[in-house]
Amino acid sequence: MVDSILTRLFANELVMFVIVIAVMLAFAEIGFRLGWRLHVTRDEARKEQIGGIQGAVLGLLGLLLGFTFAMALDRYDTRRGLVIKEANAVGTTYLRSSLLPADHQAPVRELLRRYVDVRVKYSPLVDDPAKLNELLRLGTEIQTELWKHTTESANEKPTVITATFVEALNATIDVDAERVAAMRADIPGGVWFLLLLVAAFGCVTTNYHGGADGVRSKLASLFLPLLIAVVIILIFDISHTRVGLIRVSQQSLIDLQQYMAAHP
Repeated sequence: MVDSILTRLFANELVMFVIVIAVMLAFAEIGFRLGWRLHVTRDEARKEQIGGIQGAVLGLLGLLLGFTFAMALDRYDTRRGLVIKEANAVGTTYLRSSLLPADHQAPVRELLRRYVDVRVKYSPLVDDPAKLNELLRLGTEIQTELWKHTTESANEKPTVITATFVEALNATIDVDAERVAAMRADIPGGVWFLLLLVAAFGCVTTNYHGGADGVRSKLASLFLPLLIAVVIILIFDISHTRVGLIRVSQQSLIDLQQYMAAHP
């Protein structure tokens, strides 16, 4: 339930940025107003508790931000590495296609060129469920055709040389499954919810402290909420590497695409 709600909420990075800033600023103002009431009543006993609570909440927030950033960075590195791994696997398969019987070499190379074209075209669009489904469908169709040619080649020429092509094609199919899994491996919605909750509470406690002292600080009421929002958006941008400013480069596949076009 939480995952589906947050997935729809975070579908657009600009919308998320506006929402997070608005929420952080709103909670900062709420915290100040609650603290101001304490300042008016001059409840010194409660004032003494604020500093410890504020430090604990901000420490927890820093821990969660670091933990979530590490999760996002790990997913980014995995996706970037898989692009290079897939380009190497497809490139090896393309080169080893010359080991197949003559009747299968040209069709296999054409299928591999189409396969790379599909990956380059659709990979940056996989945050769109319809585009992701289209990518999976086209990829599966091409893999089926490739395997058909491989089976026929193995029956016609059952040698160790043909087996090396089978190994290369297996590696290509395996990497495809790894990339699809990596595309779907986003940070869980529960982690986002907890991060936003603690961030909002951090804004409340910080401004509650200022309100209790009767002093409104721009650092606490404006810059801290904005800074927290920017860090959260940065983490979101890194974890969703198909949209936003930070993306996983498809250059390895583009280079392979150009090589295939130049060496048909």
